[in-house]
Amino acid sequence: MTDKVRAKYDKEVDVLLVQIRDKRPAYGEDVGGGIIVHYDKSHNPVEIEILDAKRYLVDWLEQVRLEGR
Repeated sequence: MTDKVRAKYDKEVDVLLVQIRDKRPAYGEDVGGGIIVHYDKSHNPVEIEILDAKRYLVDWLEQVRLEGR
């Protein structure tokens, strides 16, 4: 696979967009918890959008830290 993972953070709206394939998204699905997965027309995931990204990532890092004990 030649696709590169790319991430963009928009601090104005606190959204992290992770592009996992070099395809254009055709539609998105809210999977809960402020996460939207975008798919291409063949139903393959191409982007993951994380809303309220700072809070989400801080909470996730805290969970990783606690599980590492």
